[in-house]
Formats: sequence, C-alpha cells, structure tokens
Amino acid sequence: MEVDLTVSIINTDNRDLLRDCLRSIFEGTRRASLEVYVVDNACTDGSAGMVEQEFPQARLIRNPHRLRFCANHNQVLRQGRGRYLLILNEDTVIPPGTFDDLVAFMDAHPEAGVAGVTVLNPDGTLQYSYARFPSLRSCLMLTLSLNRFLNGGHYPFFPRPEDGRPREVDWTNGACLLVRREAMEQVGLLDESFLIYAEETDWCYRIKRAGWKVYYLPRVSIYHYQGKATSQARPRRRFRINRSALLFFRKHYGWLRTLGLRLILLLTSIGRLLVWGPLYLVGWRRSLARLEVTYNWRTMLVSLWRDDMFDAELMQIG
Repeated sequence: MEVDLTVSIINTDNRDLLRDCLRSIFEGTRRASLEVYVVDNACTDGSAGMVEQEFPQARLIRNPHRLRFCANHNQVLRQGRGRYLLILNEDTVIPPGTFDDLVAFMDAHPEAGVAGVTVLNPDGTLQYSYARFPSLRSCLMLTLSLNRFLNGGHYPFFPRPEDGRPREVDWTNGACLLVRREAMEQVGLLDESFLIYAEETDWCYRIKRAGWKVYYLPRVSIYHYQGKATSQARPRRRFRINRSALLFFRKHYGWLRTLGLRLILLLTSIGRLLVWGPLYLVGWRRSLARLEVTYNWRTMLVSLWRDDMFDAELMQIG
C-alpha cells in the first residue's frame, strides 16, 4: 500500500537524540501518511531496543556492521513505499507540520524533484541550507579558509531569504532532503562512492540534469543538533571534503576542471605542509600539527594520484 512519505533515518549510537527525533515526527505529522525506517548502524547503546519498545510503528533495520551514509539510506530507498522519500539525520527535531508542508508543496509543484528546508541550530540560529554546485573558485576559497570572510562566514552557502518564498537552487542540506520517487527512479540511488560529504550534492546534480527542479523552502524548518568541529577534527574533515570534491569533479566536470582542482589541492597542501611541518618539529601544538601534516600529506597524494587511495581507512574511522 502506497504512503505519502517514506522517512529514512540512520542511527549510530545516538539513542537519546533519536528518541527526540522520532517523537517529534510521530507527534507532529498530521495530514501526510508516512512510514519511518530506522537503520540501526551496529549500535552498542541500546538504540534498537528503545525503538522497538517506544516506537513500534517504526520499521527497524539492524546492520551487523557499520556502513556509510549512502549505503545505509539506500537500504531504505530500495524498499520504501512512499510517493516521496526523505533522508533525515537522527540528530534533528521536526517542528509540527513540517512533513505535512513538504508533501503539500511537492503535490502542488509536479516539476519539483527535490525539496529542502531551513536547517537551524538548537538556539534558532541558521546552519547552512542551500548552495551552488562546487566550482574551482569555491573549492579554492574553502581550501584557503577564505570562506570565513564571505557570506557572513557561511560561504559557499547562502543566507535565509527575507521574502520567505520557495526558490529554485542547485542543492540543499542532506540533514533533511525530500526526493520525488519518479526522480529517484530516473537517476538512481545515492552514489555509494561518496563515503562522506557531497553525496546530496551529487544526487541533486543528477536530478537537475534529468530535468527536475530542486527547491529550498525557507519557511519550512528543522532543528539540527550538529556538533561543532574541534580544531583537532578540522584537518581530517578538510581531507574528506577534498576527497569528495575530487570525486564530484571527476564524475561530472571532465578532466580539465578536475586537473584544475588537483592543482589547487596540490599547491595548498604543499603550502600547509611548509607551515605545519616545522611547527611539528619544534613541538608547537604537536597533536594538531601532526594531524595537519598527516592529512595535508594525504591530500597531496590524492591530488597527484587517486582520490580513493585512503578509502579503506575512511570506511573504518568515524
């Protein structure tokens, strides 16, 4: 039996956040019919038992070992019955009526293949919600950390529009992303080559190329309890973003622009190594300097050779 909305949630040892997320979904959705899948990503905190006991209406998928973002969601996308399919982070809270509004918008706009929402921090401040597709300029700004001086520090993302009207965009935040079934069936599932970062960008790119529109709905919002990256985590995060950017360019932009990105990453990683290498040798902030040297060295290698050469390790670490 068809339903309006299939919701796919991956949980990795976030039992309490997952409980809040599920409660907000089931208490706040009134008009739209829905099925909610929870993918238990080899959790060790009792999350699966909590779901079975407190939310028996949710469908639980237990993974014996941990998988990445796309592989987890694709399990649900293959079997979901909804006219629309929504990927959702477990560390989100859904205000009442959010899913009803999303379904109503998609019903009223048959040209829409994707709809995204405004993503807020718990205190109501704005997280990034939508952006243009990656370019050499945006990658250069991010690699040099110049993005902090543009768009209020949110570059390449855009601020919430003041008029509140839905607008067509390139791609939206994958913390809460709704896709029309026909669009997914036309372009395929999430690409599991993207281990982390850029998977929603790639999906939106393929959907737009197939002739569908991607919309951002400023007045529809969720709360996202995303942790802030520490200085120790930033080098690894930057490496992962660079790896995904290379894959995206190679897949969609051709060899010339991919070569341009490789040169950007090569030169900036060499520059960072020239700064952080001596700092590591003299013992200044040694743990951070070691991470900077490690991940900039790896960025230099992937820019010269293959962007997947460290994937086996990326599959293991959190």
